[in-house]
Amino acid sequence: MKDLEIIYVSDPMCSWCWGFAPVIEQIRRDTKDVAAFRIIVGGLRPGDAAQKMDGHLKASIREHWQHVQEATGQPFNFEFFERTDFVYDTEPPARAVVTVRHLAPEKELTFLHALQHAFYSRNLDITAVSNYEDILRQYSLDSVAFLAAFQADEMKTAMRRDFEEARQFGIHGFPSVLLRNGRKMALLSRGYQSFENLSPHIRRFFSS
Repeated sequence: MKDLEIIYVSDPMCSWCWGFAPVIEQIRRDTKDVAAFRIIVGGLRPGDAAQKMDGHLKASIREHWQHVQEATGQPFNFEFFERTDFVYDTEPPARAVVTVRHLAPEKELTFLHALQHAFYSRNLDITAVSNYEDILRQYSLDSVAFLAAFQADEMKTAMRRDFEEARQFGIHGFPSVLLRNGRKMALLSRGYQSFENLSPHIRRFFSS
């Protein structure tokens, strides 16, 4: 196998990443026999950057969701905006993705999309890991082992390493997809694009 890699920079609470979920899944299916695949959690509003969802933020996020739904057809549950005390902290679900990478790396992408589905279409608060029980069970992930790993400093460090790597790549918007062919790197996409638009560029880059 050639030294080929697809690097997906995403965030569990990025609405355009949820819109992009079917596209990256198709990319992964089409390239799984020829290219390695890696996820980097980019850090949308983690920790100190988290924001309490006031009226202004609600209006901004609602507008984004409407645009994503119209452009991609992905489902959204707008009952989310009835919440009165929600803090938009993307750190817990980002660390959860890194934790699943540690425990069961083959399930990382599907777990990321399960979190997004829970948040966007089921209105589940994924900033609270206590709400993950059903998702963990769905993917045969032991909840006790998950929580122990999630709380470990190792996972916090690994998450911060992802954030830093995204910045080193110059990625500040999500979703973004990078391609690597040996030492050659290219930005395939920053923001949402369809699979039909991206697929020819992937084939061309990997065959060069």
